[in-house]
Amino acid sequence: MAAAQESGTVMRFITYLVLSACLLCAASVSAQQRDYFLPQPAVQKYVVILAGAAIEERYKKQIESWALRLHDVLTEDYRYEADQIVLLMDQADPSDARVYGSSRAENIGNALQGLKEVVNPGDQLFIFLLGHGTSDEEAAKFVIRGRDITAREVAAMLETFSEQDIVLVNAASASYPFCAFLSGAGRVIVSATRTAAEKYDTMFAEFFIAALADHTGDRDKNRRVSIWEAFRFASQKVESWYADQNRIPTEHAVLDDNGDGIFSDDPGPSADDGMLAQIAYLDLISGEFTGDENSTTADSAIIRNLTAQMRELERSVFLLRSRKANLPVESYQKEMEVLLIDLARITRKLNNMTASAGD
Repeated sequence: MAAAQESGTVMRFITYLVLSACLLCAASVSAQQRDYFLPQPAVQKYVVILAGAAIEERYKKQIESWALRLHDVLTEDYRYEADQIVLLMDQADPSDARVYGSSRAENIGNALQGLKEVVNPGDQLFIFLLGHGTSDEEAAKFVIRGRDITAREVAAMLETFSEQDIVLVNAASASYPFCAFLSGAGRVIVSATRTAAEKYDTMFAEFFIAALADHTGDRDKNRRVSIWEAFRFASQKVESWYADQNRIPTEHAVLDDNGDGIFSDDPGPSADDGMLAQIAYLDLISGEFTGDENSTTADSAIIRNLTAQMRELERSVFLLRSRKANLPVESYQKEMEVLLIDLARITRKLNNMTASAGD
């Protein structure tokens, strides 16, 4: 009898393991099948900027400058509204309307919870961590006023955004152990450092923001800057900065966007990482003609739809390029030809409409 009971217990445990594995596989497949970073007019984008604490006065001012500059780039160059940006920072002028509140742990949690209540499936969330990080055998942390926030805490917060696409750029020192907790499907995770040993002040934020400003990092001349383009721009500028200073680099940026937790310092179309980063943009879909105050509501709707079509075709081109190695040459060329012809047609139509509005 005892043997039979033991056998039944073992079988139930095995059944539990099999069912759990099936559920995990199903969840993984479901996550992989979802389309990420869709350029649709209905998709809303939100940015959270976390400015951390620092002991040294010089670096305090640097963190503040980065945070405020990023906010200004988003509002001026990318036309974000105030309710699309949450800037948390302690060391700023309390009367500065750009600052949403303190960057203490409880405020970070409250801010993300507030966003969770307004976002819809398919919306996109961009999070920037500017400052210092620490890590040891017990935890990886982002240094803020009061109790530091851990990677595990942030990971738990991000789990509530399972229906949204996430980009997280941790430009802090010792950011790699922190970022290693955050990889997942539909997420682009950028770390300013590639090991826990890289624990000194970083310059990555300086050049990542510079890539976004005025769309300076636009490599393919589509008048937008993808997260991949900003990453490449910043990485190269950081390398040059250390060379100009005659210093050995103490930071090497890495990126993971396939959810495997393995970061790459050279992501791209033919690499394991880089596919999502190439289709993730901070740019919004505007319905306005630049400098044209007489455009109608109908004009705005048309330009928004054309812009969305153009960006969807660009997205398809990037995704097809990432699959090139797995496709027959003839099939790849045929698919690419169709996409490029459609893209040229839509782009021409959009440019003609914009030009006629400016006449």
